[in-house]
Amino acid sequence: MNPVIDVLAPSEVDCLERLWGQLLVHHSREAAHLAALGAVRSPRDSWRLRRGQYLEWLQEPLTAVLVARDGNQLLGYAVVRILDAPGSWQWGDQVGVLETLVVDDEARGAGVGQALVRAVRERLAESGVQVMKISVIVGNDDALRFYQREGAVDFVKTLVMPVSE
Repeated sequence: MNPVIDVLAPSEVDCLERLWGQLLVHHSREAAHLAALGAVRSPRDSWRLRRGQYLEWLQEPLTAVLVARDGNQLLGYAVVRILDAPGSWQWGDQVGVLETLVVDDEARGAGVGQALVRAVRERLAESGVQVMKISVIVGNDDALRFYQREGAVDFVKTLVMPVSE
């Protein structure tokens, strides 16, 4: 498969809903341990919230949604932002943040994720960004292995816990 990668216009963000729903199902399956902290949101509610986040992020000049297509078929997408890079390491003034990467269930294993990551890296490099941060939900071992094959290394482990017992 040789997907075509394009930048999605903010006005087209609703075409991502189906793939976001697939990611929600995937995450709920792979991270079932999180159900102890609260139920998974409904697909409709989850998309409403994520859609709002995407539209907010897309107001930032350095945020983009990259989509992978085969003709008219949407195979996957990546949301990437560029943020200031305060911290302990000399990574330049800004870092890239891969907020979302999702590949259609039917297109997994066909190189779509690799094509999207390559496009994200190229976009970040063109902006002078040297490092990209990626979060992977615990339990999604396939995604972790994928990013490690692409050159990612461990950085931060984020924990969640209930506030009241």
